[in-house]
Amino acid sequence: MSSLSDTTNDIKIENPHLWTLSLFVDDRHIHFMLHNDQEHNSLICRDIEIGTWSDDEEHLRAVENAVYDNPLLLSEFKRVNVSVDSMQFIFLPPGYGTDEDARHAFDVAFPGATGDFVVSRGYNCRTDVAFMLPQGLHQFLRRTFSNAPVRLHLETMCSYFRGKTNASTINKVAVYIRNGRIDVCAFKHGRLQIANTYVCRSNDDAVFYTLAVWNMLGLDVRSDEIQIAGDKTVRAAITPRLREYVTYVVPVMMPPAAMRMASDAAKAPLNLIILAI
Repeated sequence: MSSLSDTTNDIKIENPHLWTLSLFVDDRHIHFMLHNDQEHNSLICRDIEIGTWSDDEEHLRAVENAVYDNPLLLSEFKRVNVSVDSMQFIFLPPGYGTDEDARHAFDVAFPGATGDFVVSRGYNCRTDVAFMLPQGLHQFLRRTFSNAPVRLHLETMCSYFRGKTNASTINKVAVYIRNGRIDVCAFKHGRLQIANTYVCRSNDDAVFYTLAVWNMLGLDVRSDEIQIAGDKTVRAAITPRLREYVTYVVPVMMPPAAMRMASDAAKAPLNLIILAI
């Protein structure tokens, strides 16, 4: 059983068909957000712990238990958005052949990888994405949540930030900090150049990986920009250090659409806000 079986029992929703559920599944939690477009200040955010696990089968059972212990998640919602974390992924040119072609390319990068292979195509980051999930997880999420597309968390971040940079002449590195990892996506002339997720055991790691991407692309320290979102404590610690090397290091602004969900939407995880809008 999940460790927090009563996570949602205090949430009362009379008409779920008016609500949108957005959820993000990583290796230790199910993070979810609920909002109703017709009701101001309706935003609800929660985390459900799924505990530790040793193999794909245990992970799948943990996710299943967490969902079934919280029947609110099984309501008939107006819309369901699903994103997942994975450290096994590749970004491909748009329209990259068949799914079999994508699998061949993936196998070159991750030989011997097993699990649920997923290809996500045609979103705003202008690339296709192939990734691997623990065995059975993709089928469970699709079957349980209205057959909603399952998107890679990093791809949703890239899609959002690409939309924000498309008409800009400023090159940008966007950084999202979360639970010992950072997602980095970099854009030059409005086009995605690099997208990766790094494990960060310290703030030094976060600074190192951000500047490594910056230097790899040869960005201008006086005119280009680093945008940072996510964990406030880490963000506050690394921002002044990054400013020693790059002039413009700025926080990511909350999308205006989020403020229509709730006046305090800035307290919600940016990745779920992005997934919802």
